[in-house]
Amino acid sequence: MRTRRSVRTLGQPLGRNEPLWLLFALVATFAVICPPAYSQGCADCATNALEEDTVPSGEWLLTKQVNEVSVIFVAVRNGKTVGDLSQKDISVRDDDKAPTAILGFRTEQSLPLRVGVAIDTSNSLTSRFRFEQNAASAFFHQAVNRDSDLGFVMGFENHPTVTQDFVADPELLSQGVGRLKPGGGTALYDAVRAACQKLRNHPEQDMVARVLVVLSDGQNNAGEVTLRRAIDAAEEAEVTIYTISTNYTRYATQRDPAADEGNSNLRQLAEQTGGRVLFPSGAKDVAKAFAKIEEELRSRYAVSYKPSEFTPDGHYRAIKIEARKGRDRVEIRARKGYYARAASWLSSDPAEEVRTSSLR
Repeated sequence: MRTRRSVRTLGQPLGRNEPLWLLFALVATFAVICPPAYSQGCADCATNALEEDTVPSGEWLLTKQVNEVSVIFVAVRNGKTVGDLSQKDISVRDDDKAPTAILGFRTEQSLPLRVGVAIDTSNSLTSRFRFEQNAASAFFHQAVNRDSDLGFVMGFENHPTVTQDFVADPELLSQGVGRLKPGGGTALYDAVRAACQKLRNHPEQDMVARVLVVLSDGQNNAGEVTLRRAIDAAEEAEVTIYTISTNYTRYATQRDPAADEGNSNLRQLAEQTGGRVLFPSGAKDVAKAFAKIEEELRSRYAVSYKPSEFTPDGHYRAIKIEARKGRDRVEIRARKGYYARAASWLSSDPAEEVRTSSLR
């Protein structure tokens, strides 16, 4: 009975013979509650805590703080990559404002590579599928050539399917390409979003270069994701998309409206994210397109900066990078911008349904 009498509703008067330790317990309880209540009302304290917290593994995106941005870009002059730029050769505008500070500038050769290859396995590609598989396999042997590099293989028709998860072994990646089987429709945008989410959520301890190579005719006819949503996913995950068109009929004398639309889609995916679209003249030339992408992957730069007047209010902030080498203007290919968010929506958004094939 004494135990039950010592437990009371807050505010109930104490009996004349009630133990005094209950009063001390109440005082101690308020002492514990009050500091958090105070800190919740301290905006400066909350801001400082946000800035000083270290980022857990897998959160190296928009660098360590919400208001820091990193951009990977390619510099081109007369059709050839420029590999000797310095920080003084470039200027950056974010939301049409100069950054408050440039935090870092370096060439990308030293960055670990995270590269996914997403291959359209729809029925429309059956006749030339073997050429495309061979080209993708050769690409992995050239691009994933260091222990710190990782790649994965994804095929897509009505749904994306991973046939080889992240691995540093080009031979396993090549086997993953070999497991792809043609058939079905083309859920291109679903696949892009799923691949970007996969690249975004892979645990990292430091900054990496995220790249997605898409081999497709670009004629999206399945799935639920829109083109704008797919591009948004790539910008959010800091993924550069390279696209290779399989609309080889574009070199024929007769116009193909469906091919033109597909090529336009592939161009937007690439150019909005800082990549490049390539148009092989035939299936046998797909290997040359992959080779051009591999050449660019080791000829890029990374710049990180603090944007001016940054507010995580969700509005789109355009990025513009310009460069000069001597008197010559240099063409820059970089992602066009990003949405100013306090946290990545890719982390909280439900994951795209991605099948994983049985590995033999």
